[in-house]
Amino acid sequence: MNGERIGHGFYRGWWIAAGCFVLAFFAWGIGFYGHGFYIVALGRSTGWPTTLLSSAVAAYWLANVASNLILGRVIDRFGSRPAIVYGMFVMAGGCFGMAAFDAGLLNARWQLFAVFAVMGSGYPGLATMAISASLIPWFKKRLGFALGLGLTGASAGGAIMPPVMAYLSGSYGFAATMTAVGILLIVSALPVVAFVIRGPKAGEAGRELGVIVSAARLERPPLGRFLADQRFWFITVACSLSLGAQVGFLMHQIPLLQGVLGLSGAALAVSIAAFSGAVGRLALGLLSGRLPLPLLAAGSYVTQALGMVILLSTEAVPLLYLASAIAGFVIGAITMLPPLLLVESIGSSGYGTAYGLTAAIMFVMASLATAASGWLYDFTGAYRLSLLILLSSHVAASILILWHGQRPRAAR
Repeated sequence: MNGERIGHGFYRGWWIAAGCFVLAFFAWGIGFYGHGFYIVALGRSTGWPTTLLSSAVAAYWLANVASNLILGRVIDRFGSRPAIVYGMFVMAGGCFGMAAFDAGLLNARWQLFAVFAVMGSGYPGLATMAISASLIPWFKKRLGFALGLGLTGASAGGAIMPPVMAYLSGSYGFAATMTAVGILLIVSALPVVAFVIRGPKAGEAGRELGVIVSAARLERPPLGRFLADQRFWFITVACSLSLGAQVGFLMHQIPLLQGVLGLSGAALAVSIAAFSGAVGRLALGLLSGRLPLPLLAAGSYVTQALGMVILLSTEAVPLLYLASAIAGFVIGAITMLPPLLLVESIGSSGYGTAYGLTAAIMFVMASLATAASGWLYDFTGAYRLSLLILLSSHVAASILILWHGQRPRAAR
């Protein structure tokens, strides 16, 4: 028995991965790739400047900080399902809140920040933390591949949701579009959390994995254990720099490109990046058991930096789409790497707590990068300086993670 197939039936772990695909589709389609569209659409509805709207998106990411810490402990104690239920309803509520702005039911700036902050608190319940926590009890050797399959939904959501939302908004209005998106999220995710996502029963995930699950659920180590671990900090700082650079870029990809490509063309560039990310995510899943993770991480960070360099160097339409594909190829890899690096380095015990702390720090960086990109754009009138800072963050992350990977194993 290899721990990933029981008897003659289809191993349930792959059904969990399929359910995670659905969750990732909406988490990233609505809560990650959609922000560039929201900045443009809400800017047209309200007339508010990019700085304000970018700051509201930054509030979205800041709300992830407390949410990750809390939901991480919840997951260690009760499993991922309560976190998923919370994320589903709160993310849908954020969609309804944005619709209310377009319909004139909300019109105060503080209400905008409140909508994005509340919506952001639900993102971890549908995204990497809940998805990886749902899969870790079922997989060990093939965790990278299973995580890649589940998170491919993120690429699908990024490829489909922004252009669909842009089209529907142009045809039926922003309010109707976001209301429909919120309803669709609930209708699609509720059956997944009710009937698909669960932990393995005794013997269902194999003897070895059963021991891992029991240890992780019973120990629930305190935050202090990870705060004192150098391995944890190497991974967390490198992942925070890289994710901050990625989020800062993606949150402004549509505003960055719409001057040359138009809104529809910029939305298409997002789709190209997302489709490319699906391929890259599966490639990382296949390579994660064959090549050192620090080397894969550094290669991913440098690849996205290269895409940003091309964006800085040209306004030729084909090259802009090519740059989006290159930068997008590692979108999923950068998202997958933190849980894989953490599990490899510190194990599965207390994973929810460890990832919750890492993710909280990552989202602080993502929030700062998003807001700073908007501030620099309003100050300079262009995204050039922002892109230079973001790609420099990727280079720094590459150096740091390689340094971590080359340290003597005894010191780690």
